[in-house]
Formats: sequence, structure tokens, C-alpha cells
Amino acid sequence: MERVEDYIQGERVVRELRRHAPEALEALASDLEAPLSPPMERAVARSLDDERVADFASSQVMMPVMMKAFGVSAQELAEAQETLEARCEECTVKGRCWTAMRAGADADTARDFCPNAETFIVTR
Repeated sequence: MERVEDYIQGERVVRELRRHAPEALEALASDLEAPLSPPMERAVARSLDDERVADFASSQVMMPVMMKAFGVSAQELAEAQETLEARCEECTVKGRCWTAMRAGADADTARDFCPNAETFIVTR
């Protein structure tokens, strides 16, 4: 029964938002502090992994939070900014990153999955 409830509270809502209000889904995914139920959070993360959130810019939403976790600033990375943003946009674990950034993950946690981790580590 729990799986049915999860579907109704998460996947179904995300599917309906994708179909009828994609801009609302993009806004929801872009707000890392929006309170969400666990099933809804998992559904949004899966949608990010599958690239089913139109116009979601991971480099604009998650990279600044990731940089903060690593203790680096945009000024320190100005020369590499374009490359870092491209790597972030091409990342295949956006849902994992999104969930981690929402939870306030630290650099040690993010190091395991962030494609920009090495650059962030060298910079600090």
C-alpha cells in the first residue's frame, strides 16, 4: 500500500505538473528550500535524473550551493566558470545532487558524485 501512496503523493503529482504546469515544476525544482514530502522529493529527483524537468538549469540552481559546500567562490573560479557550468549541465546524477544540496550535504559527501569536485578541491 505504501508504494501506491508514494505514487499518488509523488510520481503522479510530478507527472501532472510536467504535463499541465511545467513552469511550476521547474520553479519547484529550482527552490532547494521548498518543503516537500519524501515521495514528492524522490519523484522530483527522478525527473531531474531523467531530464524531464523542462528548462531546469542545474548550474544555476545547484552549482552555487555546491561551491559553498566546497568553500570556493565564483571569483576564484571565474576562468573555469564556463567549463564548470557545462559539466554541471551534463551531469548524469542531477537528482542525487539536488537531494544532497537540499539536505545541506558537505564537500565530503559531494566529492563522491560531483563532476566538478576535483576543480573545487584544487581551488580551495
